[in-house]
Amino acid sequence: MRKITVCVGSSCHLKGAPRIVEKLKRLLKKNHLEAEIELGASFCCGQCTEGVIVEFDNQIVKNVSPNNIEEIFYQQLKGEQ
Repeated sequence: MRKITVCVGSSCHLKGAPRIVEKLKRLLKKNHLEAEIELGASFCCGQCTEGVIVEFDNQIVKNVSPNNIEEIFYQQLKGEQ
């Protein structure tokens, strides 16, 4: 099973992590991927100045925002298929 992990530490939280999580939930549902991709959260990835940090399996993506998460999501899906 593939995994997406969103940092929800205080810095990333302030930069929009909760909205990113909600958008990812909608994207997983829209694309019928809830059974194939596990969505999780982690506290502080140690890269607070470059947040929000989202990890797609083992690939870290920095500076994710509610505005670019959809584009990043689809780029990651294409790159990992």
